[in-house]
Amino acid sequence: MPTESVTTETILRLSEKVSLQPLGEGEGGVILRLDTGELYTVNDTALSFVGALDGTRTFAGSVRIVAEEYEVELDELTRDLTEIAEDLLSSKLVEQVG
Repeated sequence: MPTESVTTETILRLSEKVSLQPLGEGEGGVILRLDTGELYTVNDTALSFVGALDGTRTFAGSVRIVAEEYEVELDELTRDLTEIAEDLLSSKLVEQVG
């Protein structure tokens, strides 16, 4: 399956066939694909990132939200979250808007 490319201007949202559930403070969360029943676990950082994918803000805007929450270096976080976003896209857990 080809990898879908994510840029700073890409706008993403959760797929309508997905449910995101936090597990509790420091426990991360799970993403459930409602059409297949598959569960994906995410750590707290990825949970915050996925939660920021509201279909209105850019990828860069979502990364900034996570960077402010966790006080991490923006360039490294952008690289890490780009990889995660591309994996989420290829797994059909998120979709591009527009």
